[in-house]
Amino acid sequence: MAARALYVIVQPWFDPTYSLPILDGATYVALARSGVPAGVFYMPPLFPAVLAGFFGLFGTAWGALYLFQHALVVLAAGAIGLVGERIGGRRSGLAAAVLVLLYHPGMFFASRPLGEPLALALTAVALAAAFRPGTLAAAGAGVACGLAALVRPNVLPLAFAWAAGEAAGSKWRRAGMLALAAALAIAPAAWHNARVSGQLVPVSANGGVVFWLGNGPGAIGVYTPSPGFSGRLETQQAEAVAEASARAGRPLDAVEADRFWLREGLRVRRADPAGTAVLLARRAALTLDDAEHGLDYAPSLDRDPVRFLAPLPFALLAGLALAGVAWRGFSGTGGWIVWSAIAVQAAAPLAFYVSSRHRLPFAILLAVPAGIAAGGLREALAARRGRIAIAAGALLAVLSVATPSGALVRSGRAGALAVQADVWRRAGDLPRAAETAERATALDPGSVVAWYNLGVIEEAAGRREQAEAAYRSALRAEPLHPESTGNLAALLLSSRRAAEAVELLRPAVDAAPRHGPLWTNLVVGLVLTGRGDEARATIARARRAGITLNPGLVETVEKMEDTTP
Repeated sequence: MAARALYVIVQPWFDPTYSLPILDGATYVALARSGVPAGVFYMPPLFPAVLAGFFGLFGTAWGALYLFQHALVVLAAGAIGLVGERIGGRRSGLAAAVLVLLYHPGMFFASRPLGEPLALALTAVALAAAFRPGTLAAAGAGVACGLAALVRPNVLPLAFAWAAGEAAGSKWRRAGMLALAAALAIAPAAWHNARVSGQLVPVSANGGVVFWLGNGPGAIGVYTPSPGFSGRLETQQAEAVAEASARAGRPLDAVEADRFWLREGLRVRRADPAGTAVLLARRAALTLDDAEHGLDYAPSLDRDPVRFLAPLPFALLAGLALAGVAWRGFSGTGGWIVWSAIAVQAAAPLAFYVSSRHRLPFAILLAVPAGIAAGGLREALAARRGRIAIAAGALLAVLSVATPSGALVRSGRAGALAVQADVWRRAGDLPRAAETAERATALDPGSVVAWYNLGVIEEAAGRREQAEAAYRSALRAEPLHPESTGNLAALLLSSRRAAEAVELLRPAVDAAPRHGPLWTNLVVGLVLTGRGDEARATIARARRAGITLNPGLVETVEKMEDTTP
């Protein structure tokens, strides 16, 4: 905790997002401040509730929040250590706990307003309770599992998998208590969702959308943008409902839309069996890749110098885990209880897409068999089977480091740098924002987000020509990118190049019909070029697309006649 306190103390000097949360973190903070949503839960509800309670007690004290979350990770390490001790003895338990604490992503994500530390602590406590005898311990394991599912819904099957294992051993009371306690823990969320939607949604209605974003056309194993989705979490549910309704040809509610995206993702995968097999193999390789693939926050960009106190690479953790199970076997590394938990956590990156955050719970649970190998390393080296197991683990570690994912790593880092650049812009530090965005474009010249954010920064600094060049580079990377098209069109309109803006915007509104600024800019361009009839027709098309334009603009268009530009 002393090391982690030091990490938090120096973090503001190196992390622009320390007090300016981004993407998922910003959404969780907004949910904590807005209270219980009127509709079905889109994000899992427990972490925003805990965050709301913390803000109510301490205000927006980011350092205190991060210290609390670091304490949760330390708690998780202790619980994992107890599991390792029960299976392999004290040295194995201490080794397992140390491996958890030395794994950098555990330190990194504890200093962001994200639910991973809470989910890790609850899952680790559930695992430790599941190893204790009696129905009371089983109840504790079930409750902890259920609460963990209210933070990370992919944990939901775990308590029922454990219950199945207990039932297979004729331990019916423990099996029933595990399942019942888990069901009771998630019952309030399920009741809320049933009350507001009339449908059964155990935790949250976003699994189908996430599945689509990892399995739709062009999926590459990590988060893959999809037409109709901007990439902003705060608008993702509305975008998912609107796009699903448009594709289905009828209005859908949030639950129906989520199920629509699940069916669409499954349809795409079934239609391409060979491609699906390749995609699954790719995700498996990326799950075991030593590189930490960023999503919203990227551990690879951590510049806090205290990070070196957590130097453990994933490759070593995975190699030790394989050595442990190859040496001690399935039952000697935790049996059904441990390996079902590992399998449940591995299912998330394999089924959806790989990111450091999605892999973190899987990595932490690998510390149990890895700790058994590390704690008994001397014994393993003295036995032939142990030496073979260590060799197998070393081979996996080498393969993990050698995974050819350099292009994905560069692209992920560029995207994370682009987000950091936007944070510097919001903080008012335009020189650092521009420098960070330029680093992103140099790292990945095909990153549309990097070029777009650079354009926004250059525009904020009053450098219109540089902004225009950046927006055009974004459009070369992704033709018809709505935000870049809209901003470039606005620049053209303000510099009396309306005809050029109109030509740019016509295909853009067809490609992104629910993007309001594109319609507005197109109508303005048509007004400035004297095309009254086309402007009126465009307003009618915008209305059919569900876009409400500025009343003053609409009134101007209705009164105008076609004139010479």
